[in-house]
Amino acid sequence: MSNMGQSFQAGKAQAQGECQAERAAQCVRDGAGATACAVTDTAGAAADSAQLQEHRAAGTVQQAAEQVAQTAAGAAAAVKDTVAGAAAAVKDTVAGAAAGANDAVTGGH
Repeated sequence: MSNMGQSFQAGKAQAQGECQAERAAQCVRDGAGATACAVTDTAGAAADSAQLQEHRAAGTVQQAAEQVAQTAAGAAAAVKDTVAGAAAAVKDTVAGAAAGANDAVTGGH
């Protein structure tokens, strides 16, 4: 009977060991699954963040391009106004010189 009791205890210990091994394996599988989910979530969040940064950068570049275009348009208008003013001043100077020359030739009449 002692032999039978030992066999029973050995079988019981083996069954408990197998049960514990299965539980440990399941914990590892669950942990691996959770880790895979966490990695997937982190990768997804990183991709979303990268896409958001890309959109922000594109918006910043577009704003800078619009500011450059506005500045260039303002500079072109200023140059145009300066040239027009200079042309008018030259025209007035030439007209004044011509009138002075005419007065000198005609004696002011």
